[in-house]
Amino acid sequence: MGVGLSFAMADVVSDSQTWYAESIGAMRQQRDQIAEDLAFSDPSDPQQWDIEDKRRRESDPGGSRPCLVFDQLGQYVANVAGQVEQRPPALHTLPVGDGDKRCAEQQDGIFRHIEHVSRAQQHYARALTAAARAGVGYLTLRPEYVDRALGYQEPRIGSEGDPLRVVIDPWSVEIDGCDATRGVILTPWSNAEFKRKWPKAELASYGEEDHRRKARDERESIVVAEEWTIEDAKANIVMFLDNKGDEQALPEDDFWQARQRGQVVQVTGNRTDKTRRVWWRQMSGAEVLETCKDKDGKEAPYPADGIGIIPVYGYVGWAGGRMTYCGIPRRARAAQQAYNYHMSEARAYMATAPKSPWITPIRAIRGLEKLWDAAAAESRAYLPYRDLDEEGPIASPQRAPLSVDLRMHVQGAEQAKSDIQGAIGMYQANLGAPSNETSGVAIDSRKQQGEASTAHFPSHMAASIAYLGKLTLQMAAKLIDTKRQQRILGIDGTHGVVTINPGQPEAVQETDTGLSINLNIGSYDTRVVVGAAFATQRTQAQQAFTEMMRNNPSVAPVIMPFWAQVQDIPHADKMAQVFTAMAPPEVQAILNPDAAKQPKTADLINKVNQLQQALQEAIAHAHAAQQDADAAKQAAEDKSEEEARLAYEAETKRMIGLKDAISPQDIQALVVQTLETMMRQPDPLGNEQPGPEAWQPAIPMHDGSPMDGPGPDGSPMHEQAESPQFEQMEGPEAGEGMAQ
Repeated sequence: MGVGLSFAMADVVSDSQTWYAESIGAMRQQRDQIAEDLAFSDPSDPQQWDIEDKRRRESDPGGSRPCLVFDQLGQYVANVAGQVEQRPPALHTLPVGDGDKRCAEQQDGIFRHIEHVSRAQQHYARALTAAARAGVGYLTLRPEYVDRALGYQEPRIGSEGDPLRVVIDPWSVEIDGCDATRGVILTPWSNAEFKRKWPKAELASYGEEDHRRKARDERESIVVAEEWTIEDAKANIVMFLDNKGDEQALPEDDFWQARQRGQVVQVTGNRTDKTRRVWWRQMSGAEVLETCKDKDGKEAPYPADGIGIIPVYGYVGWAGGRMTYCGIPRRARAAQQAYNYHMSEARAYMATAPKSPWITPIRAIRGLEKLWDAAAAESRAYLPYRDLDEEGPIASPQRAPLSVDLRMHVQGAEQAKSDIQGAIGMYQANLGAPSNETSGVAIDSRKQQGEASTAHFPSHMAASIAYLGKLTLQMAAKLIDTKRQQRILGIDGTHGVVTINPGQPEAVQETDTGLSINLNIGSYDTRVVVGAAFATQRTQAQQAFTEMMRNNPSVAPVIMPFWAQVQDIPHADKMAQVFTAMAPPEVQAILNPDAAKQPKTADLINKVNQLQQALQEAIAHAHAAQQDADAAKQAAEDKSEEEARLAYEAETKRMIGLKDAISPQDIQALVVQTLETMMRQPDPLGNEQPGPEAWQPAIPMHDGSPMDGPGPDGSPMHEQAESPQFEQMEGPEAGEGMAQ
């Protein structure tokens, strides 16, 4: 670490501890009250007696008086915290503006996965229990590595059960803490664990006046602070059109990331504005130990727009521009102390009061002493006594009356107990105790009254969880910066995966492996739905369906598929499929819309039969057409042969007719004319040179006679004409030879 950076980190530690001291001073009264309420409602050892009162009673000159504790508040705290278990809150994503509904549904699955692996329901209950006890509890949100080799991180939900270990912005007044600009969580580390984690760090606790003081032995601990702080700075805001044509504005760093993802189409302008960055640091009293890092190992902002400490408040009030808050013990503190006092006095009187409950003259039990002596230890139907002796009538024995003090304390305890219920607004009927109400409507009405008096607890919890979900959504979008498979969880607890691709141009795309989403496209908000757990909903659905079929058996074929789906028995899914197959077609279309779109087996068989029949008809038509074509071809061939025969006969007749009319000179002229026509045709060999044996007739004629040219054997044509072979062409047979 460089010198300049060391000085900068030292300034960060000094500034943080200065803010911490100022915040502790500003919240001193509130923190003292929290400490008292935590001790007052400690489930293992509630400290419900005032220190001075307890000292005086234990040192009373007349003898030590008991300081008993009969905690009545724990049941009310548990009742409020148990609302999270009975009706667990669940995060849901709402598409806003250009947000995609299918993408929001996949984000719901991501929320359920994050809540599951974070054990969020336990953290919600822990924070709400702290709010019920001391007026405030805290949820936390941190990034956590799920694959260090690849650098994959996911948001994780946590909580802090001890409100005194958290110092948050004293000037925050929002119920969900969204306006808080700074917060610190203090965690004690043993010296050995501290040195194992940070071997080069100095042993100095955060928050001490002399933070350089070193621990003296292994039993002491080092306090480490985990701090979130918001820094306002100027930034260049770039305005641009996205791939949907909508105008967007982002800080310059975020703009370049959006451009790399292909979301930027055209830059329309820029301006200078304020921006917020959140810094997370872990520090001791001497130095910064850890920070958020980017891929290059440099310090990077916390991947969300708010600090990772989210308060959950109980009873809330405002005075002088400041928020004040408390839990159930603070409101019922005086009544609980009065109850403890009266019950302690009553128990003390009963411990010191005489055991004999009867007052009687001694002569009334003369001779019956053993029987009356055992009356305190034995339960008898009656006790005999003497009502007359030699001195006359004897008065009957009388029960000893209760002490006036005892009656006063018993009545005082009952009144204090009623005051506790009135201060909280919850009565025994809300906790399940028998009451005067007999009808179900009256019982539900009393229960609703009790829940209305503490409705602000789940309401404040829902507001805080909604803000937590908003930060979780921001963190997930920033942490998942490369394409990867993300685990999701269905509402019924089934696991699945969805592809997150920050580089795709659309919020949702259909791929061969399923849906692919981009968390950076579209606007989304979060809300919290509070309801019964899924297992409770299944039980309620089972009861409702069973009651419907019992009251109206005619709807059983319709209800049975739904009834089978919510059964927790083996092969319930197969049974649901069987009942679905037996259900009316309208119900089948609702339960299995994809199957309704597909043709049934019978329809497919009919379609195949129709296609086979059509194919056979087509084959028959093809055969008929082929036969017609063959017949036409044969007819054409017969016609051609007939025409050729007739032409041959005509030519033969013509030649026979010319045999007597043509002379040898005419035949010779016809042959010469034919040869001249052949010589005028193009050379069939093209540019190829003829061989020496090729015959090249000479075009010029001797003395103009057509017979002066050479013949095929090189001799003059007139000599060949006079040869015996040529002479054979003369006579009547010449015409026949030419014709042939």
